[in-house]
Parts: sequence; structure tokens; C-alpha cells
Amino acid sequence: MKYLNRIIGGSATIVMVFGFSSCMSFLPKPKPAPTVYRLSIPFNSSQVSVENKIVINIGFPQAPRALSGTDIVLSPDGRRLTAAGGALWAEPVPNQIQLALIDALASSEQITGVMPKGGIRAHYRLNIEIRRFEAIFDNGEEAAPKALVQLDFTLTDAKTRELMGKYTARQEIRARAKTVSAIVDAQDSATSAAMGEISDWLNSLVGGKS
Repeated sequence: MKYLNRIIGGSATIVMVFGFSSCMSFLPKPKPAPTVYRLSIPFNSSQVSVENKIVINIGFPQAPRALSGTDIVLSPDGRRLTAAGGALWAEPVPNQIQLALIDALASSEQITGVMPKGGIRAHYRLNIEIRRFEAIFDNGEEAAPKALVQLDFTLTDAKTRELMGKYTARQEIRARAKTVSAIVDAQDSATSAAMGEISDWLNSLVGGKS
């Protein structure tokens, strides 16, 4: 596969060959550093105000092992998962999802999202499960894949732990090409759409409550 490289576990070993006759050592040429990408999170969190707003603790997203690191995950058939060679996310996927939602909610006039720590008293807690976060080559490995983001949300009352609601946000965006940069752009667009979807749901569910 040209763009799909298998994830291989284990530690790498550097092999050195010494030429005793010339007293020289030869090291393998270092591999090129991977290209690092991040989601285009708007970073509105510095402008967050909790005054007269419903405050929601945004829990750290849970994810399967394959989606919990910095690999840019690809799938040749919707079942098998591989990693894009020579490219990584700047932060683990769960970290980026958590920050993306907090920043998406920063523009809301009724609710705000915060990290579940510190002295801010929250009205609700939102648990997140990352179900899908990959690019699927559904039309074959020579065609542009589609980016898929699927997130499950559970909202509970922070005081009583009463279940307030559950919601699944799912977004699919076709990449413009089969390159890693195009896949990242599509994944970014799908994530932004999912954040907008869950923001609308939260606003409709608890935005009007005091």
C-alpha cells in the first residue's frame, strides 16, 4: 500500500558496523522527521466567561487504543486500521477533541464548557466516547478517502448524577485527494461539524435552564 503503513510495535535497535582497519563507524541514516498536524481549534477558551451561564464539565474523552494516540489513523476497508507514514497529530486525539469542544462552546451565549478540575462549580458533566476518528478508503486505495468522526455523548447532572440525555454526533467529509494533508483537512472539517452538532444539542437540552 502506498499510503497505508502498518503499525509495528516494539523498540527500534540501532545497528553499528565498525571498520576496525580504518577505525571508522557507520550509522544508518536517520529517517526524516514526521510532519506534525493539529486540528484548527479556534482557541476561544481564553475568552470563556461562566457568569450567568450553564457550566458543563467536559470530561476527558475515552477512546480505543488505536484512536488514543497521535497516529493519523487510516482504514483500507472500514475494519482494519493502519497509520499514515511520516505524519502525526500534534497531540493525542482525545486531547484535541476535548479542547475542540470547549472552544466550540466558548461562542455560546447560554452555556460554557470547562475542564473537570479547578474551582469552577459545574451544573452538568459531559462524558465523551470516541467511536470513529479515521479516514476510510471506501472507494479503493487509489481514490480520495472520506474522513469519519463519530462521538458518543452522555450528559448528567453534576449534583444528582441524573441522566439528562445521550447523543451521537457523526460526520463524514470526503478528502479532496489521497494525500495526508488533504486527509487532515477533511478530518478537521468533520471534527468542526461534529462540534457544531453537539453544541446545538447541548444548547437545546440545557441552554435555557438556570
